[in-house]
Amino acid sequence: MIKIDSDKCNLCGLCTKICHESCLHIDNDILTIDYKYCSTCTQCIAICPQLALTWNDFQPEKFDKSLFPDIKHVRELLMERRTIRDYTDKKIEKSILQEITDYAIYAPTHNFNLRAIIIDDEEIIKEVDSLIFKFSVNIYKWLYKPRIILTLIKLFVPKSEFEYLKAKPKLEKVKKRAHGFKTKPAAIILIIGEKRVPLSLESAQYALYNIDLYGQTKGLACRNLVGNQMILNRNKKFKKLIGLNKSEKIFGAITLGYAAIKFKNKVIGKKINIQWNSIKN
Repeated sequence: MIKIDSDKCNLCGLCTKICHESCLHIDNDILTIDYKYCSTCTQCIAICPQLALTWNDFQPEKFDKSLFPDIKHVRELLMERRTIRDYTDKKIEKSILQEITDYAIYAPTHNFNLRAIIIDDEEIIKEVDSLIFKFSVNIYKWLYKPRIILTLIKLFVPKSEFEYLKAKPKLEKVKKRAHGFKTKPAAIILIIGEKRVPLSLESAQYALYNIDLYGQTKGLACRNLVGNQMILNRNKKFKKLIGLNKSEKIFGAITLGYAAIKFKNKVIGKKINIQWNSIKN
């Protein structure tokens, strides 16, 4: 909860200007918060020059800009980041998993009540692996064994043919190795939220990317299980196993471990397609 230290507040009004929920007000020379509408984004705490606002009585700290990475450091970090599917058997200390997960809360979000479940139990990880494997085998069975499926795609949705054919060898590899993960991760982090809060899926992806990048700085490799939360959400046994409430849903999942392979090169020249809509002079 956000609290106001009236002795420090000089009523500069910066917090009221930045509050996009319009829940901060200055009336009769007193700053107040309408908690009913506060989303707990904490931008008011971040902007207050007097450090008069706190979160759960924790005093905010000024940024130390001498610690900011320069552009070369940021570039190196972003270009090194890659999806890793090959992990060693080394365990991740619980304190490191806790530290990494804590930084998910600082991601841009619409759902401010997301929570995380950290799975480092081998049996539960095996259960996730089994669910992904079974789902993959069923998808292959229903979409690739009947030859008529490809014919129908060519006739009615020809633009989907490339994606359809691209997925086939991936599913065949899963079938051949007889388990979902290429190698077993040391941990899985799930991002959980209330089903009815809009934009929770997008919010979860931001949270996962914070985990991904911070984990990278701790020497860990990650893989965002894009779409796999659908598989986990469909299984009542798994949801009960991890203690998911009926009103909740898994909106994101990421695997973590120590990389068994090391990428050595930065890829140069790969560009996103950009369209300029500039105002003409």
